[in-house]
Amino acid sequence: MKKIFLVGSPFCGSTVVGNILNSHPHIFHAGEVDRLRIFSRYHGADAYLNVDGCTLCGLHHGLECPVWDNLPAAPQTPEEAVAVYETLIARGGKQVCVDGSKNVDWLASLHDHGLQDACAIVLSRNPFAFARSHHKAVFDPYWRGVEIWRNIYNHCLRALLHRAIPFIVISHSMMLENPDEFFSMILKFAGLRGGVDCHRYFEVEAHAVGGNVGAFLSYSQFNKAKYFEREAQQNRPADEEELTEKSMQSASPFERSDSAWMEALSLADIDAGLSIPGVADVMSLLGYSPAALVAAKIEWDLAKQKADVPPPAVSLRYPGHHAAQNAVLEQVVVV
Repeated sequence: MKKIFLVGSPFCGSTVVGNILNSHPHIFHAGEVDRLRIFSRYHGADAYLNVDGCTLCGLHHGLECPVWDNLPAAPQTPEEAVAVYETLIARGGKQVCVDGSKNVDWLASLHDHGLQDACAIVLSRNPFAFARSHHKAVFDPYWRGVEIWRNIYNHCLRALLHRAIPFIVISHSMMLENPDEFFSMILKFAGLRGGVDCHRYFEVEAHAVGGNVGAFLSYSQFNKAKYFEREAQQNRPADEEELTEKSMQSASPFERSDSAWMEALSLADIDAGLSIPGVADVMSLLGYSPAALVAAKIEWDLAKQKADVPPPAVSLRYPGHHAAQNAVLEQVVVV
């Protein structure tokens, strides 16, 4: 079984990407496997992130999960953790397993202690879109979110390169601009033929661990009442208004956008972020054009002033960046 790890920042869209990939007949989206309690990845203030099973089955008391029920005892050594990990993801029964843990240190730990056939997709979100989401979550200033974004992706690239782990870089904005190209690149990297169903992926059985709850709202198994009950019991009252708003949005990436950051951040905020040493360098490595991003923001502001309507979406990528990547991927042997 090939193991593909989605690595990157929070709010990068890994859950919905994994769920869409799960609609391919040879892919199992395992979700954030590092959150399983037996691996003890989260402690202290983050202990609530630990789970014992998948997101959907976990909302139904007494419902057995065919993948994650009857978990083994917690591994005692890193080598045991690799063996347990291999055993658990094999339950997915597919040719490729997608691990959406996002934490490159999780991948590094498994790789360093014997995990075979691992590769990675660095899934990025533009730094200002991340900064807005980070601000909503913890109220940090936008510049601080951009700095955190730089640190996360710099660390991802360094960890992968130092270990010679095969990887590609692909952006969340590309999924929204051109979903067909986005998922075609991933399938080529995985060595798979066929395609995914971006429109009805939520009709395919899913047993992903953890992840953004918004990515599960379209699944018939999602139980909103049970979700609110669980969050209240764990002292994390959910925002019912926000969840309702998300449930009214289309589940298809063809009908979604990621432009809220343009509304929230000013040009001064963007200038402050780009002034942080290393931010523009990491953006370039991930395929973003700082100049195109600033131009898109200016165009957005002018359109709002003139007609109070947003302009058409503008690509934030360097011209030809992913075209060049596709040329490389054409050399991958597809089986």
